[in-house]
Amino acid sequence: MNRLATLLAITLVALLAACGKPDDAAPAGAGAPPPAAVTVEVATPASVPISFEYVGRLEASREVEIRPRVSALIERRHFEEGAPIKAGALLYTLDGASLDAQVRAAQAEVVNRRALLKEAQVEHGRNQTLAAQGFVSRRALDATEAAQDVMKAEVSAAEARLADARISRGYATIRAPISGVMGRALQVEGALASPSGPALATLAQITPIYARFSIGEDARLALEKQIRAGELQTDQQKIGLVLADGSRLDTTGTLNFSDYKANPETGAFDLRAEFANADGRLKPGQFVRVIVEGGTLPDAIAVPQVAVQDGPTGKFVYVATPGENGMTVALPRPVVVGAWVGAGDAGKDAKGRWVIESGLAAGDRVIVDGMARIFFPGMPVAASEAGQAATPTAAAAPSAVAQP
Repeated sequence: MNRLATLLAITLVALLAACGKPDDAAPAGAGAPPPAAVTVEVATPASVPISFEYVGRLEASREVEIRPRVSALIERRHFEEGAPIKAGALLYTLDGASLDAQVRAAQAEVVNRRALLKEAQVEHGRNQTLAAQGFVSRRALDATEAAQDVMKAEVSAAEARLADARISRGYATIRAPISGVMGRALQVEGALASPSGPALATLAQITPIYARFSIGEDARLALEKQIRAGELQTDQQKIGLVLADGSRLDTTGTLNFSDYKANPETGAFDLRAEFANADGRLKPGQFVRVIVEGGTLPDAIAVPQVAVQDGPTGKFVYVATPGENGMTVALPRPVVVGAWVGAGDAGKDAKGRWVIESGLAAGDRVIVDGMARIFFPGMPVAASEAGQAATPTAAAAPSAVAQP
């Protein structure tokens, strides 16, 4: 009995000793989470190319309505709808029978007036001879001279009417005033064409072609302010086009018109760009995105799009900042973003970058990858710049703090 009690007592003492032993063998900092691995980019001021995008619509550089200048029946149409046409090409032939008759009548009138003039000239010459012999009064001589002058004027008027009739006869053939592409025929053979009636067709010149777009008053004032302050440079401006399917035109255009006044209906300023369109790919009426390039923001800081986060109070970025005891921590930094640049470019900027107007300074280490691993502001991180390994000291810092 005494022996059993002694064994129980020894066992109890061993258990108590085991429970009370300090956990010195456990690795220091075993309960602390490891730092989040993130990638940073050092904020560096640089000249940043910038572009501006506007919604535009294509229009023909020249567009005319084909109208008759005389009233006549349409005899024949000589063009194919939608076909290219050279300047001077025959488009319509009108019935010229009535116009031919007018020409013949004008010719007959000219012959008649010339005959009357000849008669007046003969009469005046006879009176001159008789007046020299004293058989005709001065008054009679003046009368025949005046009659001769009247007939000269009537001959000139008749010749002018003949010329007008011949011009009208020429209007029976309608030719293309410019080179371009024919539209739909609006009148058919047998229809009566007249100057006051509807147009016969339309003709548009699409080589070159225009892209018309507009810029709001606020945006224009902001751009002018930036240029005056030296915050925006526009030395080599060029215009690009993005079509409705997202493809970008492989040629560039030039700005050839900027309105001096705002459109009273929209309050915006109209602008126009010209594109060669040698292959005729662009068509009037297409909606496009007009990209105005060639601007530069000097000494600007731009960060990748993924680095900018949205918070309750606005946009912010995480900055890898030295913390206590040599740790690197992620702290949110409120920022004001400006222009959107680099979208569509190859490489790291394929998704675009935000220009930071305020909130960052040169040398700040902006976290650009691994933000999803940051669970709270001030969380320890293992920061590495793009293409480099993570900083080892940042990963070891929490373990050192956990030791007694």
